[in-house]
Amino acid sequence: MQLDKQIEEDELISSELESLNTTGTKLTKQMIVVPINNTLLYVEPIYQTMLNETDVPLLKKVIVASGNKVAIGDTLEVALEKLLSTYAVAIEVENTDDIEGLIEAIIKANKNLTQSNGNNDWEMMGKDVKRLQELITSLETVKKEEDKKKEELEKTNNQGNNNSLNETTSNSNTSKETNESNTVE
Repeated sequence: MQLDKQIEEDELISSELESLNTTGTKLTKQMIVVPINNTLLYVEPIYQTMLNETDVPLLKKVIVASGNKVAIGDTLEVALEKLLSTYAVAIEVENTDDIEGLIEAIIKANKNLTQSNGNNDWEMMGKDVKRLQELITSLETVKKEEDKKKEELEKTNNQGNNNSLNETTSNSNTSKETNESNTVE
């Protein structure tokens, strides 16, 4: 899952997980998806089992993610508080390689901005506005590249059509010359 990869690549979360992964222990985790209204909340409890002592896993950390934010805490409550505060880390799970992907990412970023505005979270609003600007700039770049490709394709097609037209005209002139020389004799 791409979200798992994004979470593992986050420095804060990976450092906290590394501190739990010591010799003689085993970490267990499983992503749980919780639909809430029109949003998905991803919850990943992290359990630590002491291999030599007991087989009973102990809850050590909880990772939560929603929209473009992710947070980690010692309990679900703490993780959710961090997710809704400025401690949340922005993550990107988007396809921004083409215009369709960029449009979807812009819509998602706009929804995040609306949510941050509704929460009066000025810091996240600033991040959301910056993200929207980055996405719009990317969209402009991709659009220019696509327009340039279309223009080059049209030039190639027009040159091909002009060559065909020139060949047809040339063949037509050669036929006239042949006919005229046949008539003169």
